[in-house]
Amino acid sequence: MHHFSRTLLVSALFLTACSDNATVVQYDKDLTKLECLRLSVFPPDPLITTTLEALYPFKEECPYRLQVSKKTGITCNSNQNAPKKALSNFPNGYIRMDIYKEKKLIYSYYRDLNDKISKTNITDAFTRVQKDLL
Repeated sequence: MHHFSRTLLVSALFLTACSDNATVVQYDKDLTKLECLRLSVFPPDPLITTTLEALYPFKEECPYRLQVSKKTGITCNSNQNAPKKALSNFPNGYIRMDIYKEKKLIYSYYRDLNDKISKTNITDAFTRVQKDLL
């Protein structure tokens, strides 16, 4: 039985580690609609900032902060991902959008990317945020 549990755990890691599917988590289930958002992009990225500012009227005084981050050039060294690296288009970056009220995380969107971040990636991610909370 112990061997079966370990095999199941390794299989789960193989399927989730460095996945290319979007993951959305809403931590505050009672929250249905936000009246406003303020924007924070870290590290600063002009493409992300200008794309999002064209999509939504962010307000600096809003209590809800949209924290956007991205990373490129990722290499996943997990041994469980060797077959995925060899047989598929392995992701090399991500886009993440988290919403905080004060310091409390209330919503998170994460998606692996196969190429450099694009205006389409940013728009698709924010469209999902809007659908869920705006």
